[in-house]
Amino acid sequence: MTEDGHDDEALAATVGILLKALRLVGKSGDPDAANRLAARAWLALRDEHPRQAELLNGAMHYLARLPQTTDLDSASSPNNQEDQ
Repeated sequence: MTEDGHDDEALAATVGILLKALRLVGKSGDPDAANRLAARAWLALRDEHPRQAELLNGAMHYLARLPQTTDLDSASSPNNQEDQ
């Protein structure tokens, strides 16, 4: 960290952008994938940057409440294809 706090500002901005992206992924129908990414980021930040890790923790709780709507396997499932 620099004395003028630029590193802290850059980290806060980066985590803020990450949080927005994770919420968008979750709202788009794949909250499980977003939650896995959030967990990896939380793990990377928890020791050195606990304040930012706590923000990610809150995002993980938010993502856990979203419905899972993306089902990539169902598109290719024989049960979901019309008989020809």
